[in-house]
Amino acid sequence: MKTQRRMTKKEVEEEKKFECHGMERDLADTLERDIVQKNPNIHWDDIADLHEAKKLLEEAVVLPMLMPEFFTGIRRPWKGVLMVGPPGTGKTMLAKAVATECGTTFFNVSSSTLTSKYRGESEKMVRLLFEMARFYAPSTIFIDEIDSLCSRRGSESEHEASRRVKSELLVQMDGITANNDEPGKVVMVLAATNFPWDIDEALRRRLEKRIYIPLPTLEGREALLKINLREVKLDPDIDLTTIARRLNGFSGRISRMSAEMHR
Repeated sequence: MKTQRRMTKKEVEEEKKFECHGMERDLADTLERDIVQKNPNIHWDDIADLHEAKKLLEEAVVLPMLMPEFFTGIRRPWKGVLMVGPPGTGKTMLAKAVATECGTTFFNVSSSTLTSKYRGESEKMVRLLFEMARFYAPSTIFIDEIDSLCSRRGSESEHEASRRVKSELLVQMDGITANNDEPGKVVMVLAATNFPWDIDEALRRRLEKRIYIPLPTLEGREALLKINLREVKLDPDIDLTTIARRLNGFSGRISRMSAEMHR
């Protein structure tokens, strides 16, 4: 008689797959294909400058994930974190670095992912997203450009479907707060926006911790140029400090474009 080989912990984790049936299976497959990343593989060192933002994210998200026994009662972790700042300053990179440092499953969500032309499907996708996050917990849900998904309710131009999606998102965020007391089942919500004043007030209240992600400093712009040019052989006469000084007021995305021009 053949003896069955006991599966290793790693093999069990690899086999772990979110299960549901019927039409929801197709929606779940869409979510897993488009937004789930097991290991974003972005570290703090891959992000230039932003030392204060990294420190705040470590205190608000990373430490509560790594040492949950110390963050109970009055020291409980924040319900959610909202990163605010100009475009191209590294908000998405910071969210991926948080997921990597914590060893969590990363859900990279945009408004287009959760939008469907069929009535009721968008709300189902929001619910499935949070169910999957609890299943793969510990997890990090990152909602980019959250103002486009959760603008203020009650305006004349607001569609009924949009209001239902916002209501479902608020309900699910309250639900993960209640479940975060279970060890190993923590789900953290990170969000990013360029227009915090456009976000619905009820959602803004749930994103308790707000972190400003500023434009890069001179040191940061020079570091960004070096990161983007590290695989390029430069002429000895090129002075990256001078180029970085001329890029004052520009974001990391512009620094990358400048690096591309010097290739």
